[in-house]
Amino acid sequence: MTIQHAAPQRRTYGPHRTRAVSICALLLVAACSGERGADERPVVAVSVLPLAYFVDRIAGDSVRVEVLLPPGASPVTYEPSMRQLTAIADASLYVEVGHPHFPFEATWLDAILDAAGTPSIVSASDGDVDEHTDPHVWLSPARALRLSARIEAALAREFPAESARSAATRLALDRDIEAAERELRDSLAPHRGGHFYVFHPAWGEIAREYGIIQVAIERDGKAPDAHDLLELVERIRDDHVEVIFAQPHFSRASVDVLASETGARVELLDPLAYDWPYNVRDVARKLPRGIVP
Repeated sequence: MTIQHAAPQRRTYGPHRTRAVSICALLLVAACSGERGADERPVVAVSVLPLAYFVDRIAGDSVRVEVLLPPGASPVTYEPSMRQLTAIADASLYVEVGHPHFPFEATWLDAILDAAGTPSIVSASDGDVDEHTDPHVWLSPARALRLSARIEAALAREFPAESARSAATRLALDRDIEAAERELRDSLAPHRGGHFYVFHPAWGEIAREYGIIQVAIERDGKAPDAHDLLELVERIRDDHVEVIFAQPHFSRASVDVLASETGARVELLDPLAYDWPYNVRDVARKLPRGIVP
C-alpha cells in the first residue's frame, strides 16, 4: 500500500502559475497600501504552527510570528489572506518546511517569496530530502534539534542584540525536545517492525526513525474507493487492529466506515499541532495502541 505520495516539485509551477501570478499582484497591492498594525516588532514568518512554536520558544516576545497555515487549515486547499500577505512582505526571516512535496509550499511559497523580496530563509528540511522522504519533516526529533540550532543562528544574525537570550532559550527548548524524544523512543521500542493504519501518511519520519511502518488509507492523495475500502476492511480484520488514526485536517468519512466495519476505534493524531514536545508525547501515548505485528 502506498505510504508516501508525490506532489509538485518546487520552482516547477505548472498548473499553479496563474495562481502564483495572482498572488504577486495581491502582494503589490498590499505593499502599496502602506497599512501597518500597532505592533512594531520585527516579523518572523513561518509556514506551519509547529515551526511557530520553535520561533516562539527561542525568540520569545522579541518578534511577531506570522503563521501562513492557521489552526485547522488544510495544507492542500488553504489560500493565504491579504493580511497574511502584507505581513509576509515585511518579514525579516522565513522558516519554511522546505520539502518539495509539502503541498502548501509547492503551491504558494515561491510566488510569495518572489514577490515579497528576500527575507532570510531557514529550512526545516535543510536540503536533506528526496522524493522518498515524508514532507512532515518537523515531526522528526533528530531534525527538530538541528532546526532549533538553525533558527537560533538565524535569529542571532538578524537580531544580534537578542543573541544571548536566544542561546539560553534554545538550550531550554533542546532539553524539552530530548525529553519528549526519550518518551517516544521508549514507547515505540517494543513495537519495532510493527505497522499501524492512518488516513493521511504524515508520520513517515517517526516511522522511519523508530522502525515501524505506517499504512496509508488514502491512495495517491485521495480517499479510497469502494474496492479499496473492502480490501482495507479485510486487512484490518486480519491484523486485529484496535485503533485507526485520523487527522483533524482531513475528512474522517473513510476512517469511520473502516472502524464501523472492523470494530476498531478512531483516534486523532495532529501532525500540525503547535506545541511540539506536548504533541510528540501525545504520539508516544497513542501510537502504540494502534501498532500491530
